[in-house]
Amino acid sequence: MDRSGWQRPSLWALIGVVALLSTGCAHAISESLRAQAEPSLPFAQLRANPEAYKDRTVILGGEILHTENLQQGTRLEVLQRALDRTEAPVQTDATGGRFMAICPEYLDPAVYARGRRITIAGRVLGSYTGKVGEVEYIYPLISCEEVHLWPRTVAVTPPYYYDPWYWPPHPYIFWRPYARWPYYWYW
Repeated sequence: MDRSGWQRPSLWALIGVVALLSTGCAHAISESLRAQAEPSLPFAQLRANPEAYKDRTVILGGEILHTENLQQGTRLEVLQRALDRTEAPVQTDATGGRFMAICPEYLDPAVYARGRRITIAGRVLGSYTGKVGEVEYIYPLISCEEVHLWPRTVAVTPPYYYDPWYWPPHPYIFWRPYARWPYYWYW
């Protein structure tokens, strides 16, 4: 029996499965920056004392609240969210607070708009004092070394409910308006 006939398709199937599995685990931030970053640094500690973690590399993410273009670049105000294993911000109401990111390049506020999810890797520059409403707020300030803007998510609602027994209408549907076959005899 010639084994080359079944070995070739199984080899291609194995290559296809490996390729499919390897694409599902892609990270947003490069391997070199992930190696420099401190994964064990909780955001609560960074927010409590940003000056203590100055010049350390971190990976943070969340939801953009405000984008402001300055002479030296773009300042992003981000509502922090926990990151999943691919560094994508988790869509949840749990947050550790806010942080500011300074990016040296121009980022268009129409693209980097309010509500977009973002992941930023960079060094801690210290703190930035701003206001949230009328309250003074101390933000951790991060430099942007790598920025990943996540695609917009669109909520897809299923089409209207389709009752397979309703169409075409049963002859008694007009006689008893709320009757549906096979339940029309209960009315």
